[in-house]
Amino acid sequence: MSILLEKARQLLTERELCDHCLGRFFSALGSGLRNRERGYALRVVLQMEDRSIGRAQNHCALCRGAFAHVSEWAERAVTAVSGLEFDTYLMGTRVPAEIESVEQALQQRFGLRGEPFKQEFNREVGRLFGTLLAERGHPVRVDFREPQIVLLMDLEKSELTLQVHSLFIYGRYKKFVRTIPQTKWPCRACRGRGCRACDFTGKTYPESVEELISPPLLRETHGSGTAFHGAGREDIDALMLGSGRPFVIEIKEPKVRTLPLESLQREINERAAGKIEVSQLQFVTSSVVERLKNCEAEKIYEARVRFSQAIHAACLQEAFATLLKTPIQQRTPQRVSHRRADLVRTRRVLEISGELISPTEALIKVHSEGGLYIKELVSGDDGRTQPSLSELLQTPAEVTELNVLEVIGDFLSP
Repeated sequence: MSILLEKARQLLTERELCDHCLGRFFSALGSGLRNRERGYALRVVLQMEDRSIGRAQNHCALCRGAFAHVSEWAERAVTAVSGLEFDTYLMGTRVPAEIESVEQALQQRFGLRGEPFKQEFNREVGRLFGTLLAERGHPVRVDFREPQIVLLMDLEKSELTLQVHSLFIYGRYKKFVRTIPQTKWPCRACRGRGCRACDFTGKTYPESVEELISPPLLRETHGSGTAFHGAGREDIDALMLGSGRPFVIEIKEPKVRTLPLESLQREINERAAGKIEVSQLQFVTSSVVERLKNCEAEKIYEARVRFSQAIHAACLQEAFATLLKTPIQQRTPQRVSHRRADLVRTRRVLEISGELISPTEALIKVHSEGGLYIKELVSGDDGRTQPSLSELLQTPAEVTELNVLEVIGDFLSP
């Protein structure tokens, strides 16, 4: 203890420090004390031995009096969040370079580590911010991992920046129309600006799954916009059936976070009746978006296939058997090569069955690993997919109708 007191005395002899900054250098001393209390206690003990040790002053040589303005920053933060609904927050500070350099120099000179200025300042302002809101009937808590808002204090510029983090809503959608894309497609001719080709809508298609789901959610949250995240996507001309495709709607900068999801789900389904249907709407964290993007979910498809020549049922079953036991080497299909990397992927058919409904037509069902293109599994895509149904039957084949029956995966569990 005498060594620590001597270091504290040397610090105060060399620099005029406030109690906050003095206490920070000895943050491991005195469990349960705040740094200001720790610094005050050290100062009092030293004053009993050395009357030249003065009282703490606001013009601290280290923090430049920043801790004297904690209440001002807290009040500014309270004003900044007026009208926002949130439960969790995080404080952040941009520290002037001079404070950091002086702090590092003193730590090295006296062999002290202590708590960084930024950490202490964030905590002090955040504590008072939380207290002020609680007094106004708005209890909140700090969240270091996924706060709903972040308040960033720039001490050099005396600026306070508010960041409102997105709200994420998970669900599943079914699609019953073969002319609706998953997300908005800007017009290729005008790139979304509006022209005669798109009837000045800026869109290739008049509506999308995203545009049928998002508006009621955006209206209720008063957000600034939305982003749609799907667990893959079906072709525009494919139906999405079964339990639906998992998706997350991201509401950007929401002012309201408590939503009547059941009634909103009903509203979406009533407005989009016959086009799409959503289910299982629930609040999730941003990590679910990552799982949607990274999980190659298994899929079950139903496809109507047309052959250029009549085939025998036995030959069709033999082809199924070969596809089931042979890894599929699939180069990125020509129809998506403009937006996907040109790679050769290996995927497996997990189950396949079906029957002829005419000599030149069949209805088949395929359960595959994620990432297998079913249309190309049938057509061969000019040899880019091997083996294919067309290759094995030695006749051109194409999918005339495609339905996605299931998207299989655990997207909600961490």
